[in-house]
Amino acid sequence: MIKTLGAALSKLSEKAVPDPFVLALILTLGVFAYGFAVTPAGSSAMLISAWIDGFSSKPLLAFALQMSLVLVTGHAFATAPLMQRVVAALAGLPRSAGQAAALVAFVACVSAVIHWGLGAIVGAILAREMGRHAESRGLKVHYPLLGGAAYAGLAVWHGGLSGSAPLKVAEEGHFAVAHSGVLPVSETLFSSLNLVVTGTLCVLIPILFFLMTPKEEDFEAPEASGALPTQEAPPVIDSIPRFLQERVEIGRVVGTLGLVMVGVAWNAGEIRLGLNMVNLVFLFAGIGLQGSLRCYVDAVADGARGAGAIIVQFPFYFGILGVMKASGAIASISAGLVAFATKTTFPIVAFASAGIVNLLVPSGGGQWAVQGEVLLSAGAELGVSPALTVMAFSYGDAFTNMLQPFWALPLLGIMGLPARKIIGYTGVVCLMMLIVVPGLLLAFG
Repeated sequence: MIKTLGAALSKLSEKAVPDPFVLALILTLGVFAYGFAVTPAGSSAMLISAWIDGFSSKPLLAFALQMSLVLVTGHAFATAPLMQRVVAALAGLPRSAGQAAALVAFVACVSAVIHWGLGAIVGAILAREMGRHAESRGLKVHYPLLGGAAYAGLAVWHGGLSGSAPLKVAEEGHFAVAHSGVLPVSETLFSSLNLVVTGTLCVLIPILFFLMTPKEEDFEAPEASGALPTQEAPPVIDSIPRFLQERVEIGRVVGTLGLVMVGVAWNAGEIRLGLNMVNLVFLFAGIGLQGSLRCYVDAVADGARGAGAIIVQFPFYFGILGVMKASGAIASISAGLVAFATKTTFPIVAFASAGIVNLLVPSGGGQWAVQGEVLLSAGAELGVSPALTVMAFSYGDAFTNMLQPFWALPLLGIMGLPARKIIGYTGVVCLMMLIVVPGLLLAFG
């Protein structure tokens, strides 16, 4: 049954989901068409001006840079030599294909809770390592299942320490502050709701992958080995610049001093947990683990290839938000949600709407820029806690990642797998979350 379901979901994804950048352009045209239809004649210049203002908004462009840093700092941390040794040790633990899939899913989920950029890479490296060495250990594994398990961390990331919506609303002056105020992470990420939801998913997802293990005759071995950073020969240090660039001790000192400075500022109450602090911690931790400054810069450059989509697409999402505001679309959608939902059911409506929009706008940060004010204003009118609205959105954004392989692109490159091989398995995770998460939202709402 699972094999049939997986094939059907993969076929649907291949036919129905275009390139994410194409989607951003389609959405831009769609909101312009809506704006021209509902605003008075002669308002074209106003809508275009609103799009330009949104496209070039300094706070929102700063947000795009924050999200790019999340990805590249997580990538540099995950590919450090120490992390690769830890992954290699973990790869030797499983004694069956089911155990291998469950371990990969668990590590991917825990890593993504710590940092989504980390989760996007660590699971892939672990799955690849298991696939490469399984035969030499006499262990047969189903490589596509390992790929799906490695991607499963993106189902829980938004309830973790790098969740873009919870961290953004914790910042002073965030773009939706008029509707929610500043929400400390104690009300969102460290709430009893999030601890239960995220903890439950981190247990259920590995179990699900264990149960999805096919019969041995259906196993698929790795077909490609993907590329990962390799240890190079020690560089020749023949000048002061090369000494500063290549010596491991320099990187260790810079990383340690940076973490100490962040710790001092945190202890003094000068900074709070938010995207900037998360990025600083992983920046300095990555420098320390990579060792030489050159190795760290190379690792960041490698990770920056995955940030290209964020850099290109986020301004278009912000332009969409500008047109939606100017045309009154946000107010209209808010009114529709209020009319459709009640105080009890609104968190589920927010969850479902975020899941649907995520298929079209596959970025938690970009999606929050588009939906954040809509959901918070509608929730406020119904008397729903802003923190509950933020977390319902976060779970909705994350669960349909299992149908949208946009953020799996780095993983697929590392493992040498096509997206169609993993979407069937991750689609089952999506269905499980569609049942479990709304029930927990009702229980805590």
